Amino acid sequence: MRETATGHSPMAARLDEPAGAFAGWARDAAFPLWARAGFDTDQGRFEERLSLQAQRLPDVPLRLMSQARQIHAYSLAARRGWYPGGVLLVERAYESMVRDYYRRDDRNGWIFSIRRDGTVADSRRDLYTHAFVLLAIASYVEATGQRQALALADETLAFIEGQMAASRGGGFVEELPWSEGTRRQNPHMHLFEALLALWECSGDAGYLRRAGRLFELFASCFFRPDAGVLGEYFTPELAPAEGIAGRVVEPGHHYEWIWLLRRFEAASGGSTKQYVDALYTHADRHGFDQDGLIVDQILLDGAHHTPSRRIWPMTEAIKANLVEARLGRAQSAAKAAVLTTLLRDRFLTSDPLGGWFDRLDDRGVCVSEFMPASTLYHLVGALDELDRETELQADAAQPAQRR
Repeated sequence: MRETATGHSPMAARLDEPAGAFAGWARDAAFPLWARAGFDTDQGRFEERLSLQAQRLPDVPLRLMSQARQIHAYSLAARRGWYPGGVLLVERAYESMVRDYYRRDDRNGWIFSIRRDGTVADSRRDLYTHAFVLLAIASYVEATGQRQALALADETLAFIEGQMAASRGGGFVEELPWSEGTRRQNPHMHLFEALLALWECSGDAGYLRRAGRLFELFASCFFRPDAGVLGEYFTPELAPAEGIAGRVVEPGHHYEWIWLLRRFEAASGGSTKQYVDALYTHADRHGFDQDGLIVDQILLDGAHHTPSRRIWPMTEAIKANLVEARLGRAQSAAKAAVLTTLLRDRFLTSDPLGGWFDRLDDRGVCVSEFMPASTLYHLVGALDELDRETELQADAAQPAQRR
């Protein structure tokens, strides 16, 4: 790619402006907002959500998933230098997470949610939630160096593998108690993510072996080779669900899996290209509307099924396109730049500064009634990839500048 006089390619310059604006919004506004209005200093917990005016909503149960995602977000912010004091916030939130949710009813595993007074609101053991606990532990270890926390990850994995393994089809059940209902790929995807994070923070090959088994489940059950897509909903045996549910595809999850598959590829040394190419092609061809935003759900044939647009698929598409650009996929760098601009212009708010619109309808009107704290997890993921790209571009520019 041709370089400018400053040593930056034209595409790098195109990405610099929206990426810089996004980074400034996060550092100067979003992280302070969610660490202050979004954090209960008395109890050491994150808020579940804020109103669209950034006010607390006290009568909402506090999900463990939101606590775990925020621990991950601020751990990454601390490591990357985006939020001073991030480590102290993470340490306090991690302590309260274990106190409030782990074995609260004298049974193994983690409960689903609590009330503001600390009493148990929902005692289910949820696979999706347990996956994010594992991610939070890995992130906590990375941010603080407290490797003893890995023992808690191992206890959690022992519970998942011992109590939540599915009797049919492979993988794990959605929750305990289990009622033999519809199963999803999504919790398995996030368990895959958590295992990769645990491998990366520890070097323990056992985590990578477990991730390898989930990759095999993805390849044999969740991926639909006939259409080149990722299925969402499945029977208890992990066959595609009956009716319309078995035809539903989420482009955002295509991009999320692309990013994860490339991480697994780098860790394992194997190739995931055939799956990445299929997922990317289908999402790129069918997942966008006339405004360039990603629709929530489509069908196997590409028809738009749920035309609303959420913020998180935009962040996952940014991540996937940046990774693919580094591996040589044509036009993906340009797409990352466009997506970052659209994320900034359509979803991030200046009133309140540091907030966001979580969902827009097909006319572009915000239909969210609040801001979920859990969305910050997606935003910091995109910010991390953009920050990494900025660093790579700066490194690439240095020889040209010396000349």
